[in-house]
Amino acid sequence: MHFDAIGRVPGDPILGLMEAYAQDSNPRKFDLGVGVYKDAQGLTPIPEAVKIAEARLVESQDTKTYIGGHGNPLFGKVINELVLGADSKLIAAQRAGATQTPGGTGALRLAADFIAQCLPGKGVWLSNPTWPIHETIFATAGVKVSHYPYVGSDN
Repeated sequence: MHFDAIGRVPGDPILGLMEAYAQDSNPRKFDLGVGVYKDAQGLTPIPEAVKIAEARLVESQDTKTYIGGHGNPLFGKVINELVLGADSKLIAAQRAGATQTPGGTGALRLAADFIAQCLPGKGVWLSNPTWPIHETIFATAGVKVSHYPYVGSDN
């Protein structure tokens, strides 16, 4: 099999916008790409609290052992309590759980597969616009996708 037989996927318009921004020499340009803070040099600075947390992790880690498919159980417990409240009836009834994922796109892929396998016929609502990969992930899993207008958009 040759890779030539595999079609190219359309480019991501948001990433294309970021590329056009990087190539534009106008000093008065505005970055309309990914919604993250950037300083005057175009860098996304790391908050001091994040640096401190990372340093604590590095100092306190004593293993790099595999933690399993759902991630660190203690992290799951703490995040459930943070999101739902430590006194949550859902936690007490063991009706809440957590799974760590490799980023937001990985989380969407797991969610799409879960919905397709465990909740057949159910769908999701995505903002319009959204990242093109979001629609692709759910559609590929066979999950019905509906759209709602993004805040402030005319779509």
